[in-house]
Amino acid sequence: MARYRDRPFEWGKVDCAKVAAFHLKRLGHKILISKAGSYSSPLGASRALRRLGYATLAEMADGIGLTPIPYARMLLGDIAEMPAEAPLGAIGIYAGNGNLFCFHEDHPGLVTFAPDRILRAWSVL
Repeated sequence: MARYRDRPFEWGKVDCAKVAAFHLKRLGHKILISKAGSYSSPLGASRALRRLGYATLAEMADGIGLTPIPYARMLLGDIAEMPAEAPLGAIGIYAGNGNLFCFHEDHPGLVTFAPDRILRAWSVL
């Protein structure tokens, strides 16, 4: 997470999909996010996901073979989906004690945040 810690949110460069993809690649998962093309807005991000064959980030997590788990069983580094206004969704990386490394509209960069609820979770192991 150090790579993204002090960088401000920017669609297509420093966003939840890019951070999660970097994290998953470091763990040995094959992520083809480069095939989605570049984007610089929420609409562009949605189109990029559609080019990969997914409508949401949660669909992509399922599609790349991550194992769904109950959120109560998350371990450090697992991926979680939280409520979002954007139709493509929002994901974060589990940091322990109910916190996620994620982006939040009240902060310009990556934060440790305890969401009110976690919609879905996936094991990265």
